[in-house]
Amino acid sequence: METNAQQHDATRDSRFAASAWVLLDWAASAFSTALITLIVAYVERVVFADKAWGVSGGVVWAWTLAVAMLVSAVVAPFLSAWADRTRRHKSALMASVVAGGLGLLALGVVPPTARGSVVAGIVIASVGFDMAAIFTGSLLPRIASGQAADRLSAGGFAAGYAGGAIALVIATAIVGAHDRLGLTTPGALRAAFVFVGCWWLVFSLPAACARFGTDGRTDDGEKEVHAGSSAGELLAFARSLAGWSSGGITNGGIAQGEADESGRSFGRVLLGCVLVLGAVQTAIAQFSSVALEEFHLDGPALVRLVLLVQAVALPGALFIGWLSTRWSRHGALAVCLLGWIAVLTLATLVRTPAQLHWLAALLALVLGGVQSVIRATVAGLAPRGRFGATFGLMQVGTKLSGFVASLVFGVVLAASGLPRAGLVTLLIQIVAGWWLLRRQR
Repeated sequence: METNAQQHDATRDSRFAASAWVLLDWAASAFSTALITLIVAYVERVVFADKAWGVSGGVVWAWTLAVAMLVSAVVAPFLSAWADRTRRHKSALMASVVAGGLGLLALGVVPPTARGSVVAGIVIASVGFDMAAIFTGSLLPRIASGQAADRLSAGGFAAGYAGGAIALVIATAIVGAHDRLGLTTPGALRAAFVFVGCWWLVFSLPAACARFGTDGRTDDGEKEVHAGSSAGELLAFARSLAGWSSGGITNGGIAQGEADESGRSFGRVLLGCVLVLGAVQTAIAQFSSVALEEFHLDGPALVRLVLLVQAVALPGALFIGWLSTRWSRHGALAVCLLGWIAVLTLATLVRTPAQLHWLAALLALVLGGVQSVIRATVAGLAPRGRFGATFGLMQVGTKLSGFVASLVFGVVLAASGLPRAGLVTLLIQIVAGWWLLRRQR
């Protein structure tokens, strides 16, 4: 029987773990905001401004992100399966953070003439960011469940928007003060990348010291069963999602038929999640393109637009988290998806920069909310012992879904000649994902 002192220590460890987990979002978001503002400007207007590789900086940027996505899609399943088999999710998380942070530090250290190293640094940082997102999600069910998971997930996204905005303001200030610092503009950008890398690493340190529990759900004594290799682990997980089995009774005493149907139901939820998230990520990228191409925003104006999104998304994520606990996850998710449908519909009507900013504010209200609710939903449904594989599969599926959405978007654009005609395809994808999520039992 636990003593009062032991209970106090357990409560303290639990609170520290929750705070450290929230700081992971705070830390990592610095990279995501820098990526879509300062890093893209550095690549397109400094490193490849003279078409050194025979193509424009925009093309190199697109190829760099494509390579990063491909590497993430290949690495994620095997790394997450390894973490599940060895129960080393925190180790995988910290390795991902270190890799991402070192990629940013390398980007700040190497000169712009070392173009291959610049591209490699961006790819490494991007893959580290993707892997860190997987293992941040996989740790959620170890420290919270039910409504607590909804609140914690929403708090994480809110902290991420705050951290990303503050880090971007400081990094932008470094670039703006390059004369007083005795730096050139490229030199100040490199200094900003070093700052962002240090921000990411330092604020992730508490997670390395935290004690994350084994599971946030009731322990029924069922022993986790894992394959002898990462490939075997992935195959077993895929079979469970497809509902393939040989019949009989599971270790927990549940009829195999019921387990198969549960696996198929969870598979539909995952598919719905990746369809929604893929469409959301594609929409964000297209809105950035509209802001740059149709409204001709310069660097400072783009930074201000991103900061507006961060500022509005913070209370938006908290509100959706509150709504999820007071009402239901399904209800909160419905509000978010209705909001996204409204955003995509209104995007076809935007004609002025003022309207663009209002649309960005509306997008921000539901941006963090939909991701927060989906993360909490998947964390609550993930099979015991397969948290890493679950979030790894969702990450890969989201990347592939976003790739398909972007491809179809481009085809529609080429066929119609209308930059916003492809928004219809994103609407269809979100509705399809919503339909699958509504079928959750």
